[in-house]
Amino acid sequence: MPGIDEAPVDALVADALIAGKPVTVSELPAAASLPPPAGRAGAGQAAAERFIRRERRLRAADFIIDTAFRVVHEDDALLILDKPSPLAVHPVGVYAELNLHTLLKKDPRWAHVSMRFVHRLDAETSGVIIAAKTAEAARSLGIQFMNGQVKKTYLATVFGAPAEPEGEIALPLGHDETSGFQTVRIVDFEKGEHAITRYRTVESGPRYSRLEVTPLTGRTHQIRVHLAAIGHPIVGDKIYIDLGIFQRYVLSGIDAGMLERIGLPRLALHASAIEFTHPLLRKLVRYEAPMPPALAGLPL
Repeated sequence: MPGIDEAPVDALVADALIAGKPVTVSELPAAASLPPPAGRAGAGQAAAERFIRRERRLRAADFIIDTAFRVVHEDDALLILDKPSPLAVHPVGVYAELNLHTLLKKDPRWAHVSMRFVHRLDAETSGVIIAAKTAEAARSLGIQFMNGQVKKTYLATVFGAPAEPEGEIALPLGHDETSGFQTVRIVDFEKGEHAITRYRTVESGPRYSRLEVTPLTGRTHQIRVHLAAIGHPIVGDKIYIDLGIFQRYVLSGIDAGMLERIGLPRLALHASAIEFTHPLLRKLVRYEAPMPPALAGLPL
C-alpha cells in the first residue's frame, strides 16, 4: 500500500531468503504507522483504516508465512519451484509484503528477471509451480494450459474414504454470491462453469484417506469444492468444511475448536507433479515435489 516504508520489509525479506525461515506477520512493519492518504479524507482514508484493522487482527493471530521455497529446476526459459504453505504466489491481503513473487524479486539470482507465473496455487496449497522467465515461454505454456495439454497431479488428504476407490467428479462450479468472499465457489448447475476432477485412492485409514487427484479443468478451488461435494472435504480446509470457520478465522485466527474440527492448521493439498511440453526442448517433461513432512507424516 502506498506510504509504507519498504526498507524494513526489504530487510525482513532478505533475512527470510538467507535463512529460509518462517516469518510471523507481527514481524512486518506496523500498519498503524501508515501515514494518512494525501488529499481529502474519504474512500482512501476508509481503505487505510480497514487495512490497519485487518493487520491488527492478523497480527493478534500470530499468523506465520513460510518463505522456504525450493528450486526444483531452472533453465533459460523456466524456473520450477516447490512452494511451501502458507505462502501466496502474488501480493494479496496478509501476503502483501511476503509472497513468492516478492521473494523472487528481492532475491539477487532473479532480481532482474521478469518472472511470469503461468498458473496458480492457493496460499495454503504447497508444491510445484512454474514461473516463465521469458515472454515466449509464458506464451507457450499459456497455450498449453488453455488447450488442456498440461497434466497436474495433486495429493489430497481427505476425511473418510470415497465409496468408489477411483472416479471422476463432473460438477459445474460458480461463485458463491452469498458468502461475502470473492473466491468462494459452489456447485452451480445454472450458471456454473464446466469442471472435471479425477481421483484415485492411494491409501486409507480409520479417519482419513490420501487421494491422487488430477483436475482436467482449472477452476478456482476446483479440487476443494469437488471433494467436499462428494462428502470428503480436504483436511484443513477452512472454507469447504464449514464456511463459518473461515469467517471466524479471518477475524481472529485459528483456535483449538477450529483445529479439532478441520484436523490441520493448513490445507492438506499438495501439487506433487506437473507435465508439459518444454518451450525450448520441445519435448514432454515432468517435475515433481515431495510431500512436506506435515502432510506425509499425518496419521490416516
